[in-house]
Amino acid sequence: MDEAAARNAFEKAVETQRPDFETFFLSRLFGLTFSYTDETCRIEFPIHDFMFNPQGTLHGGVIAFALDVAMGHLLKHVTGVPGTTLEMKVQYLSPLRPPHAVCESRFLRKGQTISFLEARMWDHEGTLAAVANATWRMGKSLAER
Repeated sequence: MDEAAARNAFEKAVETQRPDFETFFLSRLFGLTFSYTDETCRIEFPIHDFMFNPQGTLHGGVIAFALDVAMGHLLKHVTGVPGTTLEMKVQYLSPLRPPHAVCESRFLRKGQTISFLEARMWDHEGTLAAVANATWRMGKSLAER
């Protein structure tokens, strides 16, 4: 593992993080960049070896994290209110390796309190690597209740 890259990512995340959408610590640690349309949230991030599983590919937990973040940020971007993941299913289709990954989320169905979203992740060559479907509760987070 490139310890210098891992330390640099951690130190940069500590210095630049803010407790808000797009700037919270883990998004900074993994180097997520965000862009939006009216119907999608796109996240891109570099893949570093400190994110690897023992098989030398991107860890499934990092994949699930990025997919979840893409859906949550889209929900907030479109509705103006944060949400809470109630349930999420991830299908891992292909291993991810450097240099980077891209994921994009969209609504499957938008309700007043419950919404259904999907996110997909591709490798740098455009190969579909993972798909997530999730149920979200809109409004205050469970921590705020």
